[in-house]
Amino acid sequence: MTLPSPSLEAPAEEPLFLAACRGRAGPRRPVWLMRQAGRILSPYRELKKRIGSMEAMFRDPAVAADVTLMPVELLGVDAAILFADIFTPVDPMGCAVTFSPAPILEYHVAGAADLARLREIDSERDLGHVAETIGRVRQRLPSGVPLIGFAGAPFTLATYMAEGGPRSREFSGYRRLLHGDPSTALGLLDRLTEVSIDYLSMQARAGAQALQLFDTWVGWLSLADFESVVLPRLQRIFRHLDALGVPAIYYANHAAHLVDALDRVGAHVLSLDWRTDLGALFRRWEGRIPLQGNLDPARLFAHPDRVEEEVGRLLRTTEGYPHLFNLGHGVHPETPFASVVRLVETVQGYGRES
Repeated sequence: MTLPSPSLEAPAEEPLFLAACRGRAGPRRPVWLMRQAGRILSPYRELKKRIGSMEAMFRDPAVAADVTLMPVELLGVDAAILFADIFTPVDPMGCAVTFSPAPILEYHVAGAADLARLREIDSERDLGHVAETIGRVRQRLPSGVPLIGFAGAPFTLATYMAEGGPRSREFSGYRRLLHGDPSTALGLLDRLTEVSIDYLSMQARAGAQALQLFDTWVGWLSLADFESVVLPRLQRIFRHLDALGVPAIYYANHAAHLVDALDRVGAHVLSLDWRTDLGALFRRWEGRIPLQGNLDPARLFAHPDRVEEEVGRLLRTTEGYPHLFNLGHGVHPETPFASVVRLVETVQGYGRES
């Protein structure tokens, strides 16, 4: 087993979240939530109603900064995550993306001709509004609350791009392309790998203090295909990110069957969905790599008292290990706000004297 060694130099005093990413024990577990800026927040709903377009919200740095900061102000979470979309770098590649409300791509990559239509991007030039958003957020964030930048992982983006959008429940388009036209499939993955490196590097230069790569659909792959097709490209990305000096997180959804390979990805932190037993994985890896997660988002639909019980159970299961509290996937839009508040309060109050 090859686990990444913490190669990041940390200041004597640093935010709780960043210290946990480096495997350093703090007074308590940090907590933030995937999709924490969204419809669970009434100011977000009002803002979206006024603006009317997701694209406009993403591309306006003032608006995007406001949305990024909302969960910090309203929930008191320990980290902010950039308000953007995994498709942000796809549009400048030459494949327009619209939201109605789900993302729809201008065309899908079905062969070599489609792949040839995609352009290389320069994130500094093509995505300057993202860098401006990061700068605005950093100016306004409270001391001790870092900003996480992010991107969609190459396989997940390739999955959407082979379909043209969320048109299938099984997302088999890319896997069919991989076996029917491997040259095009691997070429697309290589192109997106370079885009991920460029885009995430730009975010770090702009001021993002940690980076997360979201691989929402990687669980559709077998372990053998993950190891041969996706793993080498992830390793390339995380080698580049390691040189940036900020913690890098890899989120793998529906990936319990991939655990035998995840320790080789090269990320500083692994973030996993609720189908994986974090306590067992910590023990298996002897706590040598920080883990993030992984409460089932559906549990937030329970009564807040029940939410508190489930949060406490996960905290006890992972006690003594480098754990960053999060959900196993994003917050559902209809989630009761009171349950989210109780989750954050429970994590932040865990272990304190009553």
